[in-house]
Amino acid sequence: MKFLEDAVVHSKRELRPGIWSMWLISPDICREAQPGQFIHVKVADGLDPLLRRPLSISRVHGDQLELVWRVVGQGTHRMTQVSAGETMNLLGPLGKPFTRDVEVSNRLLVGGGLGLPPLVYLYEWFRGQGLDATLFLGVAGRDDIPLADDDPLLKDIVITAENSEGFRKGLVTEPVLEMLNEMDDDGLSDTMLYSCGPWGLVNALQRVIPHDRLKLAQVSLEQQMACGIGVCQGCAVKVDGGETPYQLVCHDGPVFPLADVHPPELR
Repeated sequence: MKFLEDAVVHSKRELRPGIWSMWLISPDICREAQPGQFIHVKVADGLDPLLRRPLSISRVHGDQLELVWRVVGQGTHRMTQVSAGETMNLLGPLGKPFTRDVEVSNRLLVGGGLGLPPLVYLYEWFRGQGLDATLFLGVAGRDDIPLADDDPLLKDIVITAENSEGFRKGLVTEPVLEMLNEMDDDGLSDTMLYSCGPWGLVNALQRVIPHDRLKLAQVSLEQQMACGIGVCQGCAVKVDGGETPYQLVCHDGPVFPLADVHPPELR
């Protein structure tokens, strides 16, 4: 079930240069939300900008949810100017969530840059259920980590950075592959992998990770969209296994089987 809700802004802060976090009081959406789903945010009362902005749900605590975004244009800049106590109109929760009702021993969550927020939600959900999970993040540098330095979650994440800056230098797929290489066939078949990030990460995971030997491998796609509800057809991507060659990220996703997705480089 999705809701159109005027949510009250509880707090807002800049996590890194150009990366912001906002907590909103949204009881109806929080009650129905699941990890992997997103919100369509109306960023202004008028018609400029006209379109809502799709943002993954990063956390849900009680009747509050967190949204994290990078300022890239007029709409996301407008969100940085909203103050606590003001309201923002939210449509959600939208999209299909990650699959969680599968019993396995190993849960690997792999994020790239701003692909981390939905995995934070998933990671906290697993931990809340008493289930172990390992969270990986690949970034260019420290300023690309979508968490504040005082966030206790930072110590739980295996972080790789292209320019190191105090982290392991390299690609996020490297520590993931090292962990998988330590497993035998039984261990691999007892593993679920969840991911979210740019198309380059999707491509890399398909090439180097033995996803066909895992119990489950899913990816949440990042894609520009307009309506958010499957009407405009603007967020179509090529995905195997559907009724048509192309599926809509907003309606059929954003979560898809990793093996079924065709990154743009491979079309």
